[in-house]
Amino acid sequence: MNKKAGFTLIEVLASLVVLGMIYQLISFGSRLMNVSISQQSNSANWQLLVSELESAKHGFKYKSSKNNYVYLDSVTENKVYKLEKYQDELRFSPGYVPLIVHVEIVNFDYQEPFLKLQIKFKNGEIKKENVYIPKK
Repeated sequence: MNKKAGFTLIEVLASLVVLGMIYQLISFGSRLMNVSISQQSNSANWQLLVSELESAKHGFKYKSSKNNYVYLDSVTENKVYKLEKYQDELRFSPGYVPLIVHVEIVNFDYQEPFLKLQIKFKNGEIKKENVYIPKK
């Protein structure tokens, strides 16, 4: 009796199918984790931006705006800030203070006493908020 040890072709193919399914599950799970982390980061940065705009530390007053930028007068600091979209980020100037990254579209609309902010991120997420900023 001649018995040869080894795997048959069917056993090899079955193991390759199982390994391929495991690989697909792992890659799909890692993509889901990356998306949720970026969405959490966007949400955290969004909340920081809104709280900073409404804080008494700056005492912002509305000066003027267009669709993609707004001028805010800081009463406590005696400065005029420009909140604008620059490339793929939302930033304060003078200086260079990036607030939110991966921004696709920004829209500012002032309807006294609220500044309506709308940001669309590159991942398709949209954030909207009415920020209380009185007119100067």
